[in-house]
Amino acid sequence: MKDGKFNITPSKSHRALGLLFDRLRIQKNVIAALMIREVVSRYGRGNLGFLWLLLEPLALVTGVILIWGLSQADGKNGLPIITFVISGYMPLTLWRHVSSYPRLMSNNFGLLYHRQTSVFDIIIARTLTELAGVTAASLIVYFFVLTLGFAAPIANPTSLVLGWVLMTWFGFSFGCLAAGLSERSEAVSSLIQPFQYLLLPISGCFYLVSWLSVELRHLALLIPLPHMYEMIREGFFGSEITAHYSVPYVIIWCIVMNALGIWSMLSSRERLSFR
Repeated sequence: MKDGKFNITPSKSHRALGLLFDRLRIQKNVIAALMIREVVSRYGRGNLGFLWLLLEPLALVTGVILIWGLSQADGKNGLPIITFVISGYMPLTLWRHVSSYPRLMSNNFGLLYHRQTSVFDIIIARTLTELAGVTAASLIVYFFVLTLGFAAPIANPTSLVLGWVLMTWFGFSFGCLAAGLSERSEAVSSLIQPFQYLLLPISGCFYLVSWLSVELRHLALLIPLPHMYEMIREGFFGSEITAHYSVPYVIIWCIVMNALGIWSMLSSRERLSFR
């Protein structure tokens, strides 16, 4: 109190909160700029270049739907084949796009000279760009086949969105780990794509866990990917299928992978500084 008046000054917590919001605003602008740079550098400045962000996954899924639809017109174990393909290949496309970042830091090392840009801004921007493109393509394909009457309305949107978000998180975590380790070894960079292909038969893309024997079911559920496929397929089919998954199990995997990814990227970032 001074001269009969209270002297009010902002508390340290308010100042810290203000600094935090300023930092978040700056990082949001940095990530938005990196996303624009990512789209322009990969697809060019023309309208078709930006459109290709949607057409690339759209073309893949449409081709698979046509092949599976003609070869298995009666469905897959009683399930509509087109919906089964969409519920398998769109998560697969998302996983492949957000989990493969070999040599990310080396290829974008010039950006790290900017004080406000970090390796995590770069990988977050790329992940959000891939997520936007694959999600938009998925929605276009689904609403197209829904309009033509080849698919039913989504039965459980909550399960579908949860599986999609967890697939993105797990792919991002794996991508961070791959980005860091690939800077340490050229072999790691070369093995990322073959490793993704080796995971295909056991990932859950081509089957439901309930179709397996009890012994194989337990083995399949040790892998995190089938859990997310089961959530997504429960979103599409609802009570038509018996889904087997554990959300806490997947979250634990994501947290552990995130921690390993952060460690690998930070340690590799220090190595790059000396090159």
